[in-house]
Amino acid sequence: MFQLNSQVFTEAKAQLQQEGFCRVNGVLSGEQADLLFNELRNIQYKIAFTQDGKPQALSQEQLGAMAPAQRQSLFDNIQQHAARGVGFVYGRHFINDQSTRTLRTFSEHLNSQKILNTFSDISGQKIIRASAQATCYDKGYFLTRHNDVVPSEGRVYAYVLGLTPQWHPDWGGLLQFYRQDGSPTHSYAPIYNSLTIFDVHKIHAVTYVAPYAAAKRYSVTGWFRTI
Repeated sequence: MFQLNSQVFTEAKAQLQQEGFCRVNGVLSGEQADLLFNELRNIQYKIAFTQDGKPQALSQEQLGAMAPAQRQSLFDNIQQHAARGVGFVYGRHFINDQSTRTLRTFSEHLNSQKILNTFSDISGQKIIRASAQATCYDKGYFLTRHNDVVPSEGRVYAYVLGLTPQWHPDWGGLLQFYRQDGSPTHSYAPIYNSLTIFDVHKIHAVTYVAPYAAAKRYSVTGWFRTI
């Protein structure tokens, strides 16, 4: 059902080995990208966030059931920690056995032996699986600077499949990379049907989505892993 453009593998190998990140556009057929986009804008997302610097998640129903003062206190806490460079808030849906058939099928494609072998070859490590989650960034959502190193999960490369049509870079939601001292380097605006892959040691963030953003930022993200 899904088939990544072979150009992904040709471009990814050289750039990942040399620079630690790459982006390839047009990675799926237009029909396949549209199919995923329609899934992502219709599924239910939990709101993932940090409170007192610790990751948590609430369903839309749970968040809506909170008293206004309690909800305001929660978001004040999120903002206060973000001001110190800690935290995130965004919509998240782990792709698993309870996900739609389309999302499961895409995850299965990422976990095909061909793709796993390709990233084993690129990394020089035995990649045994690719995790996947759908994400949705609405107005006011963000992800502060961090790297994706989690030894217990064996993450090697992160990926972001952009599925937002007609995103304007002034709306924010940029995948921004940084040097160790916090100075910015490369920045990628959301581009429909693009795949960005990067070494998990790279410091990065998703910049704040502006209050005037006229769309939501959708993507499928995850990690190629040795565990």
